[in-house]
Amino acid sequence: MMNSDKRVNKNEAATLATRTFLNLIIKSPGSFVDNSEIRKAIKSQGGLAKLEYKFQIDDTSICKISMSLNTLKSYSDRLFEEGFEGLNYLRLKALNTLDEHVQRSVQPNSQSKAGLKFKIEQLQDELEKHRSANFVLLQAITSAMGTIKSMQDATSDSIRDKRAKEGLARLRAIASLNPPPFDKVQPSVVSIKDYKDGQ
Repeated sequence: MMNSDKRVNKNEAATLATRTFLNLIIKSPGSFVDNSEIRKAIKSQGGLAKLEYKFQIDDTSICKISMSLNTLKSYSDRLFEEGFEGLNYLRLKALNTLDEHVQRSVQPNSQSKAGLKFKIEQLQDELEKHRSANFVLLQAITSAMGTIKSMQDATSDSIRDKRAKEGLARLRAIASLNPPPFDKVQPSVVSIKDYKDGQ
């Protein structure tokens, strides 16, 4: 029993460390962009699971140990509201953040022909991201409408409450597929000015 508890604690710690590590890459890509081992590892789900890495946050040392992909999936679904799907989204976002950091460091002069071409490609990529975000938001609206309908048809308060919680969880999972700042369901009404100001 003691060994079982130790294994569970170790796997939980490794899973939590994985999410913390991915968020750290997203927040500070410059600290990791030259680490080829990390870039190679997060290119795949299995690579992320097997990665062994020790990092520091403030005065706390955190160790991400190697684990099987099935174990990472199982514990992610147990520990995180968005499950492994949300963790995999963070992996893709971390990889994309590193790629964008590299692109910004080598982009040509905007006044040159190559620079203008690069700017056009950037704008096209931005447009495609907005299209993808709109598609995800349409999915969220459809899901919300389905939840409201199912709550109307509920035969008791307990069923209505259960369906409301399930609906909110689906909305959060759908929203997490979007790039920041559209990857979180806000608890209250916000102003579009906040997003324009980068808040």
